[in-house]
Amino acid sequence: MFMKKQNRKMKTIQKILMVLTITCTSLFLMTSCNTECGEKEQSTRFVKVEKVSTNNAVTDLTFNGNIKEKSTTQVSFRVGGPLTKLDVNIGSYVKKGQTISVIDQRDYRLQVQTAKAQYMQAKGEYERYNELYKKKKLPENTLEKLEAGYLMAKAAHENAGNALKDTELKAPVSGYIFEKFTENYQTVGPGQPIVSIVDMSKQEVVIHVPASKLSEINEDRKVYCSVQNAGVTNIPAELTNVAKKAGADNLYEVRFQLNLDPKTNIKPGMSAEVLIDGYVNTPESISVPVGAVFHSNRKNYVWVYNAQTSVVKKREVAVKNLNNNGRVSIRKGINAGEQIVTAGIHSLVENQQVKPIQERSKTNIGGLL
Repeated sequence: MFMKKQNRKMKTIQKILMVLTITCTSLFLMTSCNTECGEKEQSTRFVKVEKVSTNNAVTDLTFNGNIKEKSTTQVSFRVGGPLTKLDVNIGSYVKKGQTISVIDQRDYRLQVQTAKAQYMQAKGEYERYNELYKKKKLPENTLEKLEAGYLMAKAAHENAGNALKDTELKAPVSGYIFEKFTENYQTVGPGQPIVSIVDMSKQEVVIHVPASKLSEINEDRKVYCSVQNAGVTNIPAELTNVAKKAGADNLYEVRFQLNLDPKTNIKPGMSAEVLIDGYVNTPESISVPVGAVFHSNRKNYVWVYNAQTSVVKKREVAVKNLNNNGRVSIRKGINAGEQIVTAGIHSLVENQQVKPIQERSKTNIGGLL
């Protein structure tokens, strides 16, 4: 009887131990599972992702400017004397090579005649004595003196002829007379301005740009000019010159050449509006937020997100310039349509699993949906 009670007691103890063992094992397995799941959950990071697009790279720029002529040239004589002809008036059109004014030629013709006589005499003497030198009947130094005199007389004759030609003032370019600095029959000196000519074969529009916008002006962007007073809009223009130094107002002068119809009413001095098109379909138009770019080993990178595998990979990019809207223009390295990480970039590693943060819908008030 005693032995039966002992056996029952032992069986009861064994059952209790078995239950405790199963319970502890289950608790251990549950704890291990929770730990592994938690670690796996922590390895998948939440990041902000943006799709690369060309439409948000740059924006249109608008500036006020003025129409300018190609050039304004002051014309003057190379010789002096009283004027005998000055028939042009302000606003007159002159062609290149057309005679504008003439100086009295009397004294200059006499100078030509005198110089010619001296030249012919020196030339004849040199030729005669040169024949004697060839026959060895004249010393060499004597011939050299005669040759020098001959060359000097020749130069004086040519100089007198050039001075006579310079008594006629010809237009160096085609254009319109803008100013007259003297009147006919007045005596003028060499270099004294007679008239100024405006060359309107090509017209330009000039704008002044702050340093913050200078980097956004380049030959790749389309430019259009509108002149309200002339009733003309959207004239194509081409970038011709950007000043290397700012003016007294700390602005940089930028010039664009206009492709004008000869019949247009646009005149120098008119106010104009210049539109620089921001939407250019080139690789340089791609931009990303500043926070998407990070530096490593003196190079620039972004994290490119693969939506199919949910992993990120580091990609080297070439940065063009920093825009004023908090974005960086990218020259090469990424293409439109790819997705990049824009927030949380410094805690990522190569081939890491990430999960994009879903943006709240504007109609999902309170984030309940």
